[in-house]
Amino acid sequence: MIVEILGSPGLGKTTTAARLDDLVVEPDVDLPLLSFADYRRLDREIGEAAIMRKGRIFRWWMLAPMCWRHPRLVVSVAMLTLMHGRPFRRRARKAERLIAHAFFTERLQARYPDQICVHHDGFIQCLWSTVIDSRKLRGQEMIRSIMQEYYARVRPKMILFEFDDALATSRVFGRTSTGRFNRDSSPKQKVEFERWLDSYRELVSLLPEDLDMTQINADAPPAFVAEQVLGALHKDSTLGGTDPAGEPTQSA
Repeated sequence: MIVEILGSPGLGKTTTAARLDDLVVEPDVDLPLLSFADYRRLDREIGEAAIMRKGRIFRWWMLAPMCWRHPRLVVSVAMLTLMHGRPFRRRARKAERLIAHAFFTERLQARYPDQICVHHDGFIQCLWSTVIDSRKLRGQEMIRSIMQEYYARVRPKMILFEFDDALATSRVFGRTSTGRFNRDSSPKQKVEFERWLDSYRELVSLLPEDLDMTQINADAPPAFVAEQVLGALHKDSTLGGTDPAGEPTQSA
């Protein structure tokens, strides 16, 4: 099962995915989770990290299977990239990462059909990065089509981190990170972050309505958030319908 955690930068998606490793080793938890360490290793070996560190020609050589297996998805992503305009070079690289992520997900599903694989930086995050520099979100119908094409094949469990904008802004610009948003971000980025949060929520609103979605309050302490995610995964696994404490789980 593929799991995708959704949420703005700074909410602890990666931290939560890493914390799950500590929770699943407890005696009363039986969950076939692909460890965070193994996920990171596979990303470096066969995933988007492995693909994106190559030169452009070699990247597309590696992504050739996606072009012939899912040409509509690849063409739609290319058209969406052009539709959102400048900066073309950065946007094109983010679009390549989006296709690379879809390819990595395909490989995970083929290799680990009986394990839970958690994307802490999933398809929606990659799609958001592709369009984020635009003044407004364009091509909503095309975005819906891209989502339908991808999620019809993947059918993941979605974990949506709900958040307070002020707290999210405080967290993202108070962190040390190599990503776009951190304590060293430019004043312009800080001013525009509210608009970027709006575009993120608009993207989420375009998701197919039939996806399995659980909402979790990401403003809560990190340990509690991780436990809530674990409970949601345990409920949806084939191993049972209770959380680690033996109580029935519920979507937030």
